Amino acid sequence: MRAAIRTGLLGTTIAFTKDKPHPLPDSAELKQNEILIKVKSAAINPVDYKLPRFIGGKGVGFDVSGVVERVCPTDASDFSVGDNVFGRVRAGLSSGSLADYAIVSTDRIAKKPEWLSFDEAAAIGTAYLTGVHAFKLGNVKEGASVLVIGASGGCGLAGIQLAVAMKANVVGICSGKNFDFVQGESGIDQMENVNLELIDYTDDKAMSEFKEKNVGKFNCIYDTATGSGHGENYVSSMAKLLRDETGEYVQINGGMTTLMRYYTGTMKPQHNFFLTSDEDNQTDLVEITRLLKSTGVKPHIDLLKPFDAKSVAEGFEHLKGRRTKGKIVFNME
Repeated sequence: MRAAIRTGLLGTTIAFTKDKPHPLPDSAELKQNEILIKVKSAAINPVDYKLPRFIGGKGVGFDVSGVVERVCPTDASDFSVGDNVFGRVRAGLSSGSLADYAIVSTDRIAKKPEWLSFDEAAAIGTAYLTGVHAFKLGNVKEGASVLVIGASGGCGLAGIQLAVAMKANVVGICSGKNFDFVQGESGIDQMENVNLELIDYTDDKAMSEFKEKNVGKFNCIYDTATGSGHGENYVSSMAKLLRDETGEYVQINGGMTTLMRYYTGTMKPQHNFFLTSDEDNQTDLVEITRLLKSTGVKPHIDLLKPFDAKSVAEGFEHLKGRRTKGKIVFNME
């Protein structure tokens, strides 16, 4: 079958093949809480090219949507053959999402709502689950003040949409040239009673004034930019904008120092480092679709590609360029 795989010495090179073995040969049986899906669409994230093979497995991709092909015969799950589903593939399990077929855990997928296309549903996975989990860490509720750093990227835009849907007071930081995109193309300008302000990080005066006027304001700072690969570091300059004692800074990328502090339990007070969750997340997927439906917004697809060698190479090249606005999705049909 077709698939994207990790190759090279460290397994960090992404290649396309037409000869990947099927994840479930005809003679094999699914394990408890597993289903086989025929993949319709799959989305990619920076973690897909950053993970080495020994962690992520040979298959590439987490975010997926598709149709249930087989179920475990001894499993009493809510899924049946023919169901349309979406969610995430567990790292190292079967082929990854960038393949014609994938094995997924039933606690990591949900039934796809009819109002979402397969392409849109595949775009939810990592970006929106990361946002929901980050806002849980940040105790975000209606009326909370939320700052999203990196507002036009995949995780940042998802965070903006979710925070607005949660009726928070939201400020987003991104390039001024992306203001129209974040407010318009993402669908937020069609929502009612939106409290969203955008700050241009390329405007030194605007950034300086923003930081001076908002000391101690935010319940949650959701930082999707620091440590993402090009030297950005907002932590030291933005942490003072947190509310004393109760505010939470949630960072989703980081260098070696941050990783060491995270794994040794020495993160500073009110500072959270959050890796893409490997916890059960079916409930969160359902909650995400509920929030999106309540506002009428959908995931924004920046690039929709067919699934072939040329497109896989182009898709990852575009992703690594760090100018993606929203999500990159491969349609497998």
